[in-house]
Amino acid sequence: MTLITMNQSLIEKLKNDGVIPDVIDEFTPSVFVQAEFPSGKEMQLGNTLQLAATQEQPKVIVTPDDVSLESKDRRYTLCLTDPDAASRDNPKWAEFCHWLVTDIQLPTSGPLDFKNSKELMEYMGPAPPEKTGKHRYVLLLFKNGAKEPQKLDGRKKWGFEDHEPRVGARYYAKKYDLELVGTNFFLCQNEKQDG
Repeated sequence: MTLITMNQSLIEKLKNDGVIPDVIDEFTPSVFVQAEFPSGKEMQLGNTLQLAATQEQPKVIVTPDDVSLESKDRRYTLCLTDPDAASRDNPKWAEFCHWLVTDIQLPTSGPLDFKNSKELMEYMGPAPPEKTGKHRYVLLLFKNGAKEPQKLDGRKKWGFEDHEPRVGARYYAKKYDLELVGTNFFLCQNEKQDG
């Protein structure tokens, strides 16, 4: 499958599940982002994972194109965000930041190495409330710009409490001059959904 075909399939899936426009605007991916949890479960463009399988920080693998490797000094920012907190119908806490790491250097192959990066928000596994249906958990990779990304004031609404819901990652990226280059996502829900 060519990169163009993969990008078309990715954008179509993001639109079908509302990630575009709820979390991000339409963009042209330049890297393919994959993630695998220690449980062995993989994030696969909107697949549903059991809550227990997602509680530990995943291994993230990024397959860049040649343009992304333009400079070995280039740094990236990775985040995991929930646009459906407390629920998709009532996103009063959205987006909820589950993970935020910056100063990542992309490897030529293999998983991301976080040892020289800055973890601004420690990984926190999904914890959707009871009876709120499936939540989308969106993994975003940004190319860093001229500004240095900073720690958040809180996880709910990414600390932007005075803003409308679902502005977290998009607003943060704009504030710190970050350019979206790749994404992936999965669905997860609390086991208690009825009564």
